[in-house]
Amino acid sequence: MRTLVRVATVLFLGVTAVFVLGAEQTVNGQASARTVWDGVFTAAQADRGRGFYLANCSECHGATLEGGEKQALKGDRFWADWQETTVDYMLGRISKNMPYSEDGSLAGTLGIPTYVDIIAHILNTNGFPAGASELTAASSAGLQIVKKGGPSELPADSFAHVVGCLVKGEGRDWKLTKGSRPARVFESQSPDVNAPLGDREYTLKFVLTSLDKYVGYRMSVRATLIGEGGRDGLNVRGIAPVTATCE
Repeated sequence: MRTLVRVATVLFLGVTAVFVLGAEQTVNGQASARTVWDGVFTAAQADRGRGFYLANCSECHGATLEGGEKQALKGDRFWADWQETTVDYMLGRISKNMPYSEDGSLAGTLGIPTYVDIIAHILNTNGFPAGASELTAASSAGLQIVKKGGPSELPADSFAHVVGCLVKGEGRDWKLTKGSRPARVFESQSPDVNAPLGDREYTLKFVLTSLDKYVGYRMSVRATLIGEGGRDGLNVRGIAPVTATCE
């Protein structure tokens, strides 16, 4: 009987340890999440992707990803478009929309493995390290695109969402007070209009509609950031009331 009790105790403690460890991984998921700095593609894959890129993408985006008819895929433009997103999100966007053609007939025609190799080339060109295993559609899931130090302010020209309290500025200017930190706007998701308020103040630029009746309201704003984190203002693309009070 004592032996059985000891065995049961060991099993209980083992299961408890696994449960606690799992909880810690969930709670600390942000710290332990995989990122593009973890060697998520191989050098050979990136080289293979370069060939696919040159054959299918370079006419619009430039031979070295510098941009041309379409936007650049490296440097500041890369971060503005993709920072705080994930590699599977990038894969979904690129595989759905590229290569470009006037009638859209070429979009999505390369096959997922080819698109994945092209993304490996894009990541490699942007200075992310190669590793021992190839990137796949499955391994791209949840793979975060962040600065080397971790999540940080979204760069200028990023499309983002903020909430805050609408106040009248000087002249024809409008401002948001108690503004939230800018959050990336994803194509297929509605922004969180109930996100916690913060301590930021934003100047609203290029507002094309009267907002007088919304003074003091909690507002939801979609905008292109002017300056890092919107420090120089928000180029408003859409603004809507959330509640008649701002709490």
